[in-house]
Amino acid sequence: MKSMISWDDIPSLDGLEVDWSFKPETAIDKRAFVRLEIGAVSRLVEVHEIAVRLACVKRNYEGSLVDISAGGLAVNLSAQLEIDLPVKVGLFLGQTKILSRGLVRHVQKASGQYTTGIQFIGLAQESARFLNDLYAAKVLCLAA
Repeated sequence: MKSMISWDDIPSLDGLEVDWSFKPETAIDKRAFVRLEIGAVSRLVEVHEIAVRLACVKRNYEGSLVDISAGGLAVNLSAQLEIDLPVKVGLFLGQTKILSRGLVRHVQKASGQYTTGIQFIGLAQESARFLNDLYAAKVLCLAA
């Protein structure tokens, strides 16, 4: 009876080692969701700028989309929001309305604006699917 050979019994080829574990080296590689930047989204939904509305307990805000994924979005606002502030988020991507609850996760000031990162909380599955389909469309457009 022949004994089974394990992959571990086979030595690595000189200069072509495959005995390694991939570890992300940048913050982008560590993201759970791939982000679509406004340029790509604009081309896919055929609009120049995408308005984002935020509702908070005390006030509503309107800003412009920076990037988006199924995990959240970044929006440029004229006001600084507090970290961990609960918000409701709404925007249109073409004819598709995206509505979700969210939490402010980071704020960065640049050029008189506040780029605000918001994590989606309870994003509807159909909205997440739409965002993932947009990313797939972007990839297919680049491949063509």
